[in-house]
Amino acid sequence: MERSTFSIIGDRYLDTQFDNDYIEGLEAELKSRGITGVRRWVIEYVAASSLWWNIIWWDWCDLNEKDVKIGWQQNIIGFGFLSLVMAFFISISAGLITFLILHLITTSIGFGLRRGTKLNK
Repeated sequence: MERSTFSIIGDRYLDTQFDNDYIEGLEAELKSRGITGVRRWVIEYVAASSLWWNIIWWDWCDLNEKDVKIGWQQNIIGFGFLSLVMAFFISISAGLITFLILHLITTSIGFGLRRGTKLNK
């Protein structure tokens, strides 16, 4: 398979459903690349915390490292702006808490999108 690791992982976040055989093929490819354990968890975390934006993009072809970068940039800009507003009007602690809460909520959304791409037969 000539695809990048993030492209393989990104298939789980697409606005498309895949059957179990396809998902198992992706999992086998990731294992053959040594993407397991903590390394896998870190990559999934990075993907989930940035590819949650696909609920707005509704991409159904390919999500890869470019989309991860764009997602993180949008997170930093959007969350940063709201956090600065909270810090300015309330306190620095409120700004930090706002950033953390937004990050946790959107990462949760991302992991929810990942679970939803498997077809239920």
